[in-house]
Amino acid sequence: MTVKPILSALVLCAVAGTSAAQSIANKEAPGVALETHSEETGLPYFAPGRGVVDHDAIRRRVLEVFDRQFGSFVTETQALTDAALAYCEGTSDEAAFKAQFRDTWMAWAPLDSYQFGPIESQGAALTVNFWPDKKNFVGRALRDLLNKTAEEQADPAVVAGLSAGAQGLPAIEMLTYTDGVEPCPAVVGISGNLHRIAVDLHDGWFAEGGWADLARAAGPDNPVYLDASEFTKVVYTALDFGLTRIADTRLGRPLGTYERPNPKHAEAWRSGLTNDIIVAQLKGIEEVVRFGFAGDIAENNRSWIYTVFEQTEGRVDSIGTPVSEAVTDPMSYIRVEGLQSKVQYLKGEMDQEIGPNLGVETGFSAADGD
Repeated sequence: MTVKPILSALVLCAVAGTSAAQSIANKEAPGVALETHSEETGLPYFAPGRGVVDHDAIRRRVLEVFDRQFGSFVTETQALTDAALAYCEGTSDEAAFKAQFRDTWMAWAPLDSYQFGPIESQGAALTVNFWPDKKNFVGRALRDLLNKTAEEQADPAVVAGLSAGAQGLPAIEMLTYTDGVEPCPAVVGISGNLHRIAVDLHDGWFAEGGWADLARAAGPDNPVYLDASEFTKVVYTALDFGLTRIADTRLGRPLGTYERPNPKHAEAWRSGLTNDIIVAQLKGIEEVVRFGFAGDIAENNRSWIYTVFEQTEGRVDSIGTPVSEAVTDPMSYIRVEGLQSKVQYLKGEMDQEIGPNLGVETGFSAADGD
C-alpha cells in the first residue's frame, strides 16, 4: 500500500528556502516567514480554496496547453504527409514512414480526451480514430478507397468524401501493417486528409472567433459557458473521460475475461502501439493538470497526483509486451489487469485531490453515452 505524503508548512518552508520564495505573515509563529510559493516551480503551496479559484487564470493556462497539443498534431500530420509522399515515391523507406506514423498517433493521443468543442463539432473523434471498430467499418471503407484510381487514392479531397473509417489513423495502420496489401498511394491521400483535419481543429480552437474566444467570453450571454468555472468543469470532465477510456476501453476490451481475452480488440494491435498510446494519453492528461490546473491546486495534492501519474505510467512499462500480446499470457494478463486497476485508482485520486481544489465535479462526459 502506498502512503500519501503529508506536507506541513514547516517542511514546505525548508524545501523552498526563505531567501527566494514568496512569504506572508505567519499568524501561528510571528516572525517566522510562511512560504507561499515554491522557488523551483513558482507555484503556490496552498491553493486559493473552494470558491476563490482563479478560473480565468486556469482558462488561460489550459488554452496554452491546448495550443501546444493541437499545434503538435498539425506539425506531425504535415510530417506524415511528407513521409507518405517520400515513401510512395521511393525516396524514403517504409521504416521512416512507420516511425512518423507512430509520432503522429502519439500527437493525437492527448487530444482523444477532448471530445468537446471542435473535435465534437467537426466529428474528428471518428474521422481521426475510428475505434472501437466492432464491425470492420475501416476495412469496408478501405475497399471503397482501393477500388478508385491511383490519382483518386492519393487525393485528400477524395478521401474526405468517403466514410469516416477510411480517413484516419486506423486506416493507415491497416494498409501499412496488413500482409499482402499495397499501402501506396492510398496512404498519401489519407495522410493529407489527416493534416487538413488537424489544421481545421487548431483553427476551430484558435482562429478568430474560435472555441478559445468563446471560452474567454464566458458570461451570462455566452451560449456555452455562463461563467469561467464552466470551462474548468468541462476540461476536468474531459480528463476524467480520458482516464475512463483508457481503463474501460483501451484495457477493458482486450482484457475480456481471464478465460477468454480479446487480443485483437486492443487498439492499434497490428502496429503494437497500444501501450505507447496509453502513455501518451496519460502524459497529455498530466500536462493539463501540471500546467493548466496546478496553480490552483495545493502543493501536497498536486505532488501526490504527479506521483500517481508516474506510478501509472510505470505500470505500462512493466507489462513488457504490447497489450495485445500480454493478455494472451497468464502472468502478463495479471499485469494488464494491474494497470487497469491503477488507472481506475488514478481517476479516483483525481476526484479526491484535484476536483475539490478547483471547486468542480465532473459533468456530462462522452463516456456517458457509451
